[in-house]
Amino acid sequence: MGRKRLRAFAIVVLSVLASTLLVGASQARTVSAPSGKLNWVVSVGGFRTDADRNYVRLGYLVFNPADNTVAHNFWTWSQAGFPVPVDSGDVYYCGDWAPGTNPRNNCPIKTAPGFTGAPNGHFTGTYAENSGQVAITWTSSTVDGTTTPVNLTETWAVSETRPGLGRLQLVSDNYSITSGIAYGSNASLAQTSKAPMSSVRATQRSYLLEGQGVNRRAITNWTRGSSGALGVGPAWNKCDDGSCLGYVQYDSGCDPTSCCLPGAGYEACAKKIIDTGDRRFYYLSDAFGGRRNSYEFWCECLSYNGCYLGNSHVRPLLQVIDDAGAFQGWVGAEVSPDRNGSRDPSAEYYSSFALVA
Repeated sequence: MGRKRLRAFAIVVLSVLASTLLVGASQARTVSAPSGKLNWVVSVGGFRTDADRNYVRLGYLVFNPADNTVAHNFWTWSQAGFPVPVDSGDVYYCGDWAPGTNPRNNCPIKTAPGFTGAPNGHFTGTYAENSGQVAITWTSSTVDGTTTPVNLTETWAVSETRPGLGRLQLVSDNYSITSGIAYGSNASLAQTSKAPMSSVRATQRSYLLEGQGVNRRAITNWTRGSSGALGVGPAWNKCDDGSCLGYVQYDSGCDPTSCCLPGAGYEACAKKIIDTGDRRFYYLSDAFGGRRNSYEFWCECLSYNGCYLGNSHVRPLLQVIDDAGAFQGWVGAEVSPDRNGSRDPSAEYYSSFALVA
């Protein structure tokens, strides 16, 4: 009888030990989300100097620690596809402003094509963390309704810029990305988490620029700490319906070579820029769901008599929101093809960036 009890006891102990080891192994395979943050906004760019075939990707990353999977819903724009900006559905109108501070009224605010609708791209994959980095392997890609298996790998450095806000910066990849920046928290990615224009305007802040851009087959890198052009604050005018903001910058450095035709009238045109204040108009729109905003700016010398319909700078944005629900800035992309008739692809602007306080 004693031996039977010992044998039964041993079986129970071994069973408990085995189950403990299995649980431990399962827990060991589970990886937390980067910085403990599940929901991220991300901007990615693939830029090159040898050809005019650049692209940008702007979207959401969602990590699932339960099975170490990650999903990426995004909008993507390729220079080869000539993504001509479209009206966002928002029109800047401000009927109450301080003298000299109102941008051109009744102008439709443009955004990148497709950004008014749902993301046109979707990646799924897995992730693993190691020594302050997260490695992502994308195994499935769906773009414009077509799904294909892929094996795309990305490695990102993980940090936390402040309590409640994580940051990812691209370290390496096995395909064509040259720049990537993301900010994440546990705030929802839904419309309910987004800051309204009144909150964005309420406080003057310095938004630090970081990322990468391309123009004239030259790549510019912005390290975090660079001064960004988007200094939104109380000096900006609010649209009458609350959907947008606008601002006029004086002595903005608009280039006469971009506004004035060469020839006998060039000097008079260049002088007019100075005489009229060398003004640049800025618009920021909130006419979208999710975390979306859109930003557009242009020099007045390009159109003195109405809204400018040519080569404005167009930048779709996604808001950065921290764990406490506070607005901290944006990640974004520039999608500004040349629309002047005789297209010059090298003159186009594409960028992937963040502007975070």
